[in-house]
Amino acid sequence: MTAPRIPGLTDLRPLGAGGFATVYRAHQAQLGRDVAVKIDNRVLVDERDRRRFLREAHAAAKLSGHPHVVGVHDANITAQGTPYLVMELCTGGSLADRLGRHGPLHAEQVRDLGIKLADALAAAHAEGVLHRDIKPGNILVDRYGTPKLADFGLAALLDAQGGSTVTRDALSPSYAPPEAFALAEPTPQADVYSLAATLYTLLAGKPPRPVPWPITSFDQLGEILRRPVPAVAGVPAALHETLARALHPDANLRTASAAQLRDELADPMRMPTQPVVGAPKKRTIWPFVAVGVAVAVAAGAFTWSLVDKDKAGAQGPGPATTQQGGAEDVPPYLKKCGKGFCVDKSTCYRGITNIGGMAAVTRKVGSCADLHYWEAFAGGWLSGDIPAVDSDELRDSAEVKDVCTVAAMKANTRPTVDTTGWEITAVGFKDGTRSYFLCLGSQPGAGEVVTSAFGS
Repeated sequence: MTAPRIPGLTDLRPLGAGGFATVYRAHQAQLGRDVAVKIDNRVLVDERDRRRFLREAHAAAKLSGHPHVVGVHDANITAQGTPYLVMELCTGGSLADRLGRHGPLHAEQVRDLGIKLADALAAAHAEGVLHRDIKPGNILVDRYGTPKLADFGLAALLDAQGGSTVTRDALSPSYAPPEAFALAEPTPQADVYSLAATLYTLLAGKPPRPVPWPITSFDQLGEILRRPVPAVAGVPAALHETLARALHPDANLRTASAAQLRDELADPMRMPTQPVVGAPKKRTIWPFVAVGVAVAVAAGAFTWSLVDKDKAGAQGPGPATTQQGGAEDVPPYLKKCGKGFCVDKSTCYRGITNIGGMAAVTRKVGSCADLHYWEAFAGGWLSGDIPAVDSDELRDSAEVKDVCTVAAMKANTRPTVDTTGWEITAVGFKDGTRSYFLCLGSQPGAGEVVTSAFGS
């Protein structure tokens, strides 16, 4: 593998590679020091994605003075369009390495780590910077033994190229909060969950709610994400309760901020009195919605998607108001157009999640004035259940291919819009006991947009 040329750096040597990036050790001759360079594999073609990456990298650089954040020295984009960060070189490896070599840490060590890392996270959140992928592998140790949060500044890449790729986010499933699986917008509370899951892993040697791959059913995922947080032998109750509260599956009941988590770890008496996650209650209901996540792993990247069978309508369909065979027998969001159905009102979606052997899913935005990649232009009823295929396979299936066509898209395009060359795909949805599909169009290379080409 030939290392790319980075201005001001020489002697690039690979340190490791993951699903999305390669890390090099390099020499910065001007200052006579070695640095780490993380070069992402994803090409940022869209100018908006390039600006977003640089903006987040600049924000992350403001955190470099914190003793528990890996310093960012430079950020830019290679001639090939791949973004990179030049960072402080941490020669002590990661906490994932430490865990693998020596096993779980003692409770007091984890509490001390938690105070330091939560303080770093609180500082990041105060600057408006989210991490979005905290896990043991992203906590590095410098040559003095100081633990530091790494990879701030890469959050923008999680949204890049989301239009025709599988999802909006690339996450580590056993450390991601439940709401991330529902494609919820990232929040500071999501980072709190991931940090708590990381600290728990350092105590127990495994995550609090390990997500196995492959899952055997949709019910399995729901059951895993609702599980109580198991106590770890020898860990003080106050520390367990602090972590368990930060791991609440409902973000509204979770520890409110990284600063609060830091303070509770420093002084357990600060911890609010309320039931621990998983403690018996008279009635606990935690709603599920359609879920999708792209999972980055060391050997590569894969994607998966899930839909809770009791809440399948959360993908985007409206209420089940149609009756088969009657005058109102029109799928949601559509209207009669000649012999078929076309979109009634503008209806828009974020990224589409695909995996072989499972049905594609997507998430509807509240309005086409919200950022989106895909827009519905036509659709129809499915003769049975939603096929367990990806979106393009559904588009090419016998009962869909003659509906989701270039001609149908052009026929439903607003007069002032040119949809020549737009991508076309299809996604299935549930409406009560019936299933239907929508034909979706997207302009290649446009990224997220706030306009609509179809519907009223």
